[in-house]
Amino acid sequence: MEIYVDGSCSSNGKANNTGGFGVVVLDDNENIISTYNEVSENTTNNREELKGILYAFLKYGVKEGTIPTVYSDSAYSVNTLTQWMFGWAMKGWLKSDNKTPENLDLIQAFYKHWQNGYRIDLKKVKGHSGQKFNELADKLAVRRN
Repeated sequence: MEIYVDGSCSSNGKANNTGGFGVVVLDDNENIISTYNEVSENTTNNREELKGILYAFLKYGVKEGTIPTVYSDSAYSVNTLTQWMFGWAMKGWLKSDNKTPENLDLIQAFYKHWQNGYRIDLKKVKGHSGQKFNELADKLAVRRN
């Protein structure tokens, strides 16, 4: 199983913005078996990227068996959830500058599920490079319901 996620935010960093995330789930033959999107107000692109990954992890993460591969074009999100969060957890959820990481609620939700033995194989994919399923996740992320 492969899953592509993407997040977006129009007017990122400004008040009264709108964002969302999109998810595309594929079977082993690259057939789309599911898509999902969600819209949020007053958010950030990084938050939406993390929400997409967390959605995929909570819905499709496994304790045993074949681990699904989740692709995100967000270096911030992939680095946060595959590297940085472990150090932050050891330091009482503080970064090297002794500040609290942004989006800590989402990071801790991911970490808790990971501590309970669930796994995904989270990988970085280059965004806006023509990869059709990443492009579809992007279209879902920017679609407003």
